[in-house]
Amino acid sequence: MTLTNLMAQQSAPDNTTHELRVTFYPELFLQRRVWILNFLRKEGITRVLDVGCGEGALLNTLCQPAPWLTPPPASVLPISLTSSLSCPPSPAVPTTFNSQQKAEHRKLPSPAYGYTDDDIPNLHICELHGIDISDEDLAFSVEATTPPESQEDAYSSSSSSPARIRSYSRGVQRWEELTAKVWKGGLEVPNDEFIDMECIVAMEVIEHLHPDVLAKFAPTLLGVYHPKYLLITTPSYTFNDRFLPPDAPMSSRTGYPDPTGRTERVFRHSDHKFEWTRGEFQAWCEDVAKEWGYEVNETSIGRAQEDDPWGRDDELQGATQVAAFYKIHTGMTDDKRSAKARTILSSLSTSPSQSHTLLSSFVHPANVAAKHPVPLADIAKLVKSTMEEFRLSFLRVEELWFEPDISELCGGWIEVLIRAVEESSELALKKDIDGVRKGRSMWSVELVDGLNSPYVSSGGEMVLRDDEETLEEAEEWRKRMSGGYDSLPDDWIPGESSYDASVTVVDEQSDPEDDTTGAEEGDVSAASDEEADSDTGYKGKRAWKNWSSSPKKKNGSKGGTVKADNSWYDQGAAQWDTEGGGGWGQVDHVPHSAISSTGGWDGDESNDETTS
Repeated sequence: MTLTNLMAQQSAPDNTTHELRVTFYPELFLQRRVWILNFLRKEGITRVLDVGCGEGALLNTLCQPAPWLTPPPASVLPISLTSSLSCPPSPAVPTTFNSQQKAEHRKLPSPAYGYTDDDIPNLHICELHGIDISDEDLAFSVEATTPPESQEDAYSSSSSSPARIRSYSRGVQRWEELTAKVWKGGLEVPNDEFIDMECIVAMEVIEHLHPDVLAKFAPTLLGVYHPKYLLITTPSYTFNDRFLPPDAPMSSRTGYPDPTGRTERVFRHSDHKFEWTRGEFQAWCEDVAKEWGYEVNETSIGRAQEDDPWGRDDELQGATQVAAFYKIHTGMTDDKRSAKARTILSSLSTSPSQSHTLLSSFVHPANVAAKHPVPLADIAKLVKSTMEEFRLSFLRVEELWFEPDISELCGGWIEVLIRAVEESSELALKKDIDGVRKGRSMWSVELVDGLNSPYVSSGGEMVLRDDEETLEEAEEWRKRMSGGYDSLPDDWIPGESSYDASVTVVDEQSDPEDDTTGAEEGDVSAASDEEADSDTGYKGKRAWKNWSSSPKKKNGSKGGTVKADNSWYDQGAAQWDTEGGGGWGQVDHVPHSAISSTGGWDGDESNDETTS
């Protein structure tokens, strides 16, 4: 016994008849989903089957489009030695390749935005299937895979469609077509549409299967369908000891006795037919992997937030055990796998099985502009005009990308946007902040000549540019700006953020009701309420001045605080910020389903990830 465990036991509570507090953050069903999604992203999966899809939580996530396409071929965007974009390394050429294969293999990869060895790329799902046996759950899955309504009218302004306010959180456009189908039926019944599926996911499924169905699980999924990958998650019975002190009687455990009567185990869910220990699950995974020509990586996820008083955390590991099966190239071909599996299934079947029923089939169409970029000069011109419209001399690349007009001109390739900026004499790509190089998500675009203003910021003051010839020209520029330069707040710098006419300045040393800095005094494009209502910008959208990128800023001239009307930033920060710096750390409040030893184990309390 280690000194740490001895000290833990000495400090452990004396009560041995009550369950221990065990919580997870994020909740366990979210940790399982994250494990699945990370694997799919890392392996670049495009075709997925979700068996036991339940209410379609995973299906809905996989229906979300990637923000941009995978990198374009060199024929679209040739390699540039001066470009900021990096390229994935080319694999070594196999010695068995002939001259033509070697030539194809040696083609330079296209430049990739955001590529590093550690990056997990976006998902680009093009084919998605879900199957379950619950009519009630499947109704939600059908809804989860239904394409969204067209948003064309959200971007248009015509006599029949009133001008809509420009939104900075519009939905992501789809650049790749997706086919999504939902089926009803048992997973033990073969479906030819699932053959050669790239990846099959069985999340919290096998523990719900009756013994006769479990016997068909591996032959059907690994034999008949023989996917490239199979991902499985299931509860760890080993972890259940974490809910009780070491010497506590089993009768003090809250849960559900084994419904089959085969064991005296207490399960986490009323519908579980079994719960495997870590050793039992490992043995099962190794057996089926060997039988069907796969390798398997098995581990556990979901550690409790609280330290175990008896120091058992390393021994008991995580609450959910997970396994990733990889098909290997051995003497067993896919044809042999399929023939062997169908023979086994035929011997196990006692009565004809009902074929799967297709409940829905949706096609999520791609944007018509996908993979049809325009000349780089045209893209750069639109980028410049967009930034001038927003009155911003700096804007992050990814913020520009989510302007539909810009991403459409790029054909859905963000690398094309980067190259257009790099080759423009009027734009500059900024990859650092104050001399510190930032990740690509923080790259920004700068207007080389700013906003055509004769003033620049120097030492905290606005001074004339060196290339301005006369003060008269500067004065003329000032007159063109409604409101004038003199009325700008001292701490506002063009290009840093948009100045919002709707903000209220609270002077901490004056009467709060005495507002001496109204919108028209401080906004360079201020207008009356009526003018603001009728003042529309690009394509009839609301003018830039009603948006603020900074919910709160210190007003250096008055010592007060500028408060914007929008409170989304404060709310989001409050929800994410937790004791200890935020993120996935300790939290003061944990939802009930994360505290209960039975609630939320199979998705959430709505039985998210279960199957009957």
